Amino acid sequence: MTDQLLSIGEVACHAEVAVSAVRYYDEIGLISTKTRIGGKRHFGPDTVGRVNFVRRAQDAGFSLDEVALILDDTAGGWRELVESKLEELNDQRGRIDAMVSMLTEIKNCGCEVVANCSQYGDSTKC
Repeated sequence: MTDQLLSIGEVACHAEVAVSAVRYYDEIGLISTKTRIGGKRHFGPDTVGRVNFVRRAQDAGFSLDEVALILDDTAGGWRELVESKLEELNDQRGRIDAMVSMLTEIKNCGCEVVANCSQYGDSTKC
């Protein structure tokens, strides 16, 4: 992907999203059509990176308004949001790590019924 224009289908393919997602991101201003050829949208190669960022941010729980602020804010307000989101994501990572540890212990404890495990359920022994 050099300086060539990409069709909406090519952007979708490279970013591994549906064409409808690319179309929607364009309609709400997260990405921009460079030109239309034969009435069809074409995008710059940098669009794939933006779509990848949007997708990853959404997967992490960001709203599209938050994504837009991070990508397009020129007044510096994005820095405060990024700081807040980093704190939120680190807290979430801690909770996920704790749950992974707990599930690993449960898997390896030998109990037949987790609710009966002395570590996590009743005080009755395994």
